[in-house]
Amino acid sequence: MKKHMKFLVQLSIALQILVITIEPISTIAIKTPNVVMTKKYKNIENLKFPTLISAPNNKAQNRVNKILIQHIQDSYNSYLRLMKEMEKMKEDPVCKESPSTCQYEYMTNYQVKYNRNSKLSILFTDYQFTGGAHGNTVITTYNFDLKSGNQLTLDDFLKSDREYEKVTNYALAYMKKHPEIFYSDPSEFADFKVTNETNFYLSDKGIELIFQQYEVGPYVSGNPSVLIPASIFQNR
Repeated sequence: MKKHMKFLVQLSIALQILVITIEPISTIAIKTPNVVMTKKYKNIENLKFPTLISAPNNKAQNRVNKILIQHIQDSYNSYLRLMKEMEKMKEDPVCKESPSTCQYEYMTNYQVKYNRNSKLSILFTDYQFTGGAHGNTVITTYNFDLKSGNQLTLDDFLKSDREYEKVTNYALAYMKKHPEIFYSDPSEFADFKVTNETNFYLSDKGIELIFQQYEVGPYVSGNPSVLIPASIFQNR
């Protein structure tokens, strides 16, 4: 009997230790904010998009996810149009001689570029291949305030024409210093200007401007970016 009681006491102590050990970990896991989960739209492997879970509040989370789902729905419609075009092209003699040249492709993916300080930056890439030497990638960035769910634009960071001018001049100077990435001919930048429509994402050091293919450099450069340090636009 004594042995049995001793065993029960030891078991009770062990269980208490186990609860104390596990509970903090469980609590941390539950309270981890701003988790982004990957989903496949309509279970299509090539159409991936993010869904925000565990945001500070449901209202903000729903606002963010509404914008993200709208993007993948637009991508899906583009995918359907491309697949329909591909089916028509298959009747062309060229496709029958070389089927691989008429094998179109559409892919959507994303990257989480920033997820701190109640801010979230998502970079979508929509890629399509319709034959030829290479495909084409279009990038779209979304930046959010996760407390409100509101979408952030450059106007939220650059408060005046003067600040847009400073950022434009900084980006131009950077690109001219790196002809191995950007166009080497200065005339290519004659009309270059950073506007509220310029794609960007947040960084610990400032904001990162990112450009479409061919916008500021050759195809081989992909989608080049320029980091704008916070000191450039926060010195007011």
